[in-house]
Formats: sequence, C-alpha cells, structure tokens
Amino acid sequence: MSVVCELWFAFSWLLDQLPKLCPVNRAADLAILREKFETPTANNPSGKSDLPGIDVFVSTADPEKEPPLVTANTILSILAADYPVEKLACYVSDDGGALLTFEAMAEAASFANIWAPFCRKHGVEPRNPESYFNLKRDPYKNKVRSDFVKDRRRVKREYDEFKVRINGLPDSIRRRSDAYHAREEIKAMKRQREVAGDDPVEPVKIPKATWMADGTHWPGTWMNPSSEHTRGDHAGIIQVLCF
Repeated sequence: MSVVCELWFAFSWLLDQLPKLCPVNRAADLAILREKFETPTANNPSGKSDLPGIDVFVSTADPEKEPPLVTANTILSILAADYPVEKLACYVSDDGGALLTFEAMAEAASFANIWAPFCRKHGVEPRNPESYFNLKRDPYKNKVRSDFVKDRRRVKREYDEFKVRINGLPDSIRRRSDAYHAREEIKAMKRQREVAGDDPVEPVKIPKATWMADGTHWPGTWMNPSSEHTRGDHAGIIQVLCF
C-alpha cells in the first residue's frame, strides 16, 4: 500500500510540474473589451458601457498597525481605476471602529475628486499616488498633452497637502477631544455647584470621550476606552465611498 501511495504522489507531482514547463501569461485586451462592451449595437444603441458593476471591499482593523495613509492610497488606486465611474464602488470596513480611520477616509474621498480625473485624463500608472510620485523614471516621458506638466504639479502639491492632513489627524483628534472634555467638565462642575448650593462639592470625573468635528461623541472605539466604547463592543461601522 505504501508503494502505491508513493507512486501516486510521484505521479501527481509530475502532473503539477508539467504546466510550469510552459507557463501561460494572460493579459486583458482593453481594446477588445471596449469593442465588446462599449460599442453601439442593436441592443445598446447609445454605446453605454455594458461592463458589470464592481464592488470592492477594503477591510482594516487597527490604524496604528495599518497606517491610514496606506489605506487611503489603496482606496484612491481603486477609485482611479480605468473602469466606468458609474459601475465602480468601494466599501471600507474598519473592524476597529476608529475615528482616525473614518476621518482619513473622508480626506481620501475629497482628494479622489482631484486624483481620479487626473489619472483618467492622462492615463498615468500606477494609480496609487504614493507609488506614482515616487517613481524613479521620468514622469514626462511619452506624455504628449501640453497641460500634463501643469496638471501633475498641481496634483503633486495637493497630494503633499493631503499627506500632511492625514498625518496630522491623530494629534488633531486628540486636541479636539481634550478641548471638548475640558468644556464638559466645566459644565458638569457648574451644574454640581448649582445643585449643592453652599455645600462643598467633590471633583467631577466624566468619561473622556472621543469627539467628532461636529461636536458629538464618536459612536465607535474611543481613544480612552469606556464601558460602551471599547474595541469590539461597538456596532459595525462601514463607510461607503462611491466615486
């Protein structure tokens, strides 16, 4: 029996090696795809794209281990793909429920209004902005449009400002939350004095919440976790970015 098993494994290994001797590389022919799905026909007289809709899901869990800038660049490369705009949607799921991820994705959605049209207009590759702007080769090679240089400089400037905003979010959220917390402590102390009258009052301690820009509590995980805002205890939060 053992000899039969060894022979079978040897035979299956040989079958597995045969395709590797003549590897086949496949690439999508965009011209044929456009001819098939975007050419006016009797069933599609307007020539509107018949390509199927695509939903792309991006999942993240911890903005400290997975930097928001990396996640944002991933989202931007998806939104800038050479695919019909109305057929493409990107969904971001943050299992950690962090406000930092939420605000970083809001910044990414705003910058996508600049980045995606630039990519489609000039056909730039790669479409991850961090990778594109760090290319070693000449970015102006084979670019024939006279406005490419101007557009690239403008987008590069916008991207540098975008990175500064993303990298500054942790400190911005912390300072905002500290300011709101101090305000809430003052209000609570004032109410306690009104109730106590002339009696001495104890120092007021309230949970240190994480605050959103609109002055409301963040429903997800707080920077200083409380009983209802710890990792895993919050409701699932999915931020949808549609471009």
